[in-house]
Amino acid sequence: MQAKDRIKRALQIILEAGYQVTPEALKAFSHYENPEELAKELILKIEENSENIIVIDDKYINLLEEKYAIGSEIEKTKPQETHEQIGEKTKTEVTAEKTQEVSSKITKSTESSTTTSQALLTQESPKRYLAKDIDAKFEVIFNPTGVIKSKGTLDDFINYFIDRYKRIYNIIIKRGDIEDISKLSKITSSKDKQVHIIGMVTSIQKTKSGNVLLELEDLESTVKAIIYEKNSELLKKAEYIMLDQVMCFKGYLSNDIFNVSDFLWPDIPLKNERNKASEPVCAAFISDTHFGSKHFLIDSFKRFVQWLRGEIGDEKSRELAGRVKYLLIAGDIVDGVGVYPTQEEDLLVTNIYEQYELAAKHLEDIPEHIKTIAIPGGHDATRIALPQPAIPKEYAEPLYEIGIEMLGDPAQIRIHDIEVLMYHGESLNDVMAAIPIDKTKPHRAMMELIKGRHLSPIYGNTAIAAEPQDWLVIERVPDILHCGHIHINDTGSYRGVILLNSGTFQAQTAYQKSMGLEPTPAKPIILDLESHKVTELNFL
Repeated sequence: MQAKDRIKRALQIILEAGYQVTPEALKAFSHYENPEELAKELILKIEENSENIIVIDDKYINLLEEKYAIGSEIEKTKPQETHEQIGEKTKTEVTAEKTQEVSSKITKSTESSTTTSQALLTQESPKRYLAKDIDAKFEVIFNPTGVIKSKGTLDDFINYFIDRYKRIYNIIIKRGDIEDISKLSKITSSKDKQVHIIGMVTSIQKTKSGNVLLELEDLESTVKAIIYEKNSELLKKAEYIMLDQVMCFKGYLSNDIFNVSDFLWPDIPLKNERNKASEPVCAAFISDTHFGSKHFLIDSFKRFVQWLRGEIGDEKSRELAGRVKYLLIAGDIVDGVGVYPTQEEDLLVTNIYEQYELAAKHLEDIPEHIKTIAIPGGHDATRIALPQPAIPKEYAEPLYEIGIEMLGDPAQIRIHDIEVLMYHGESLNDVMAAIPIDKTKPHRAMMELIKGRHLSPIYGNTAIAAEPQDWLVIERVPDILHCGHIHINDTGSYRGVILLNSGTFQAQTAYQKSMGLEPTPAKPIILDLESHKVTELNFL
C-alpha cells in the first residue's frame, strides 16, 4: 500500500470514529510508517481519557505525543509524499470535515454577485433526493406547551426550587460512585471520616485570603462550606461553580464550616454511547433567522433553500443536500417587535403577523420531504419566561399551515433514533458571564449546562417561570444539544453529546455592535445522523 493510501485509510478511521481532522494534523501522519495504527492509538487515547474534542489538529497530536507517548511504538520515517501531493480529493474531504464548506465552494457570491450564482445553478446531473425515498422517523419526547401551569405565587417559587433540588439529587444518587451521603443537619465534626453532602449553591464569595466561601442548602438546613486557597487545583475547579446549581461536596465539618476536599457536578456517564441512525440521512441545524429584520440576509437564506432543493453546488454537495431529511430551527424565527431599545430602526417589517407571513413565504420553498421542527426564542410571539410554549397559532398560523412542527422551548425530540434537545439558549449569556470561558465559544457554555444537568442554572437574569416541575432539568441525556441565541457558530462534543450552536441568518445590528457581538451569519450546520460527521456550510 502506498503512502497516500495509508494516510487516506488513517483519515477514514478517524472520521468513522466521529472526529474531524485538520489538513495540518493529517500531514503529521505522513511522518509515520504506519499512520493507520497511529490513528487507532490516537482515538483510543481520546476515548480512554474522555478528551472533550471534536476536531483533531496538529497541536493536539503533538500534545498527545508528549503526554501519552502515542506513536512511540510506530517507526517514524521521512515522508515520501507531502500532504499536498496526496491529492486534491483528500484535502477537500478534510476541509469539509473541518466544518469549513461542503467538498467544494458552494458559494462565494455576495449579495451583489450574479456570475458565481448563475454558474452554481448549472445542473451537471439530474436532482436525486435520497432522503425523499426514506420515511421520516420523528417523535416528540417532551414539549412544554401542554404542561405549563405556573400562577406565579410565592408557594410556586418555593415548590419550583424544591423540585429542582429533588430531581438533580436523584441524578447524583444514580451515579453510583458516591457513598456516605449525609443531610446537612446530620453532619458532625470529624476529620477522620469525610462524608458527602448534596446541596444547592445559594452564595459564592471569595475571601480576602483567597479562599472560596459557599453557602449550601438542602430541603432541611443550610451550611457554610470553604475551599482553601492552598488547594490550588480545587480552587481552579471552583471557578466553574455557578449559583443555584445542585452539587455534591466531599469533606468534613470543623467549627460549623464544612471543609471541602472535593466536589462534583451531577454530570453524565463517562462512557455515554451515542445513538446513530441506521439510514444515510442528515439533519440541517439553523437558528436566529430573524425574519422581518432589515439585517435578515435574504439572499443568503435563498441560496440555502436552493441548496436544499439541489439547485446549486457541485455533484458532491448536491448529494449531501439530497440526504437532508430534517431541518431544526432553534428559535428567534422572527425579529419581533419592541424586544430591545430602538429596535424599530432595525425592522423592515414592523407587524408581528406579517413577520411570520414572511417567514412562511421563505420556508415553504424547502422541499416537502424535509421535516421541519421549530422552537421559539426571546424574539418570538410567546411568553418570555422559560419554559416557553410553542408560538400560538393566532400569531404564526402561516407556519402551521405549511406543516412546520411547532414546539416549545426547550423541547426534546427523536429523529431517526437520535435524541435532540432543542433549546434556544437564553441562559448562555448568564453562564459565559459567570465563569471563565471564551465568549466566542458557546459550545463551552453548553458543556457546562450538560455537566450541571440544567439548562438555566442561575436564577435571576434569564426569566424562569415557577412551574410545579422544573422542566429545565436535563433528566434524559441527549445525543445532541442544539442551541442558538449567541449568533456565533460553534460545535463541540462532551462525553458523547454533540454540541451544536447554529449561528444566525442576521447580519450585525447596531445594538449587537454596541455589545461587541460579532455574529457568524449564514452558516448552517449539517450533521450526518449515521456517521455523526459535522459539516458547516457558508452561504454568505
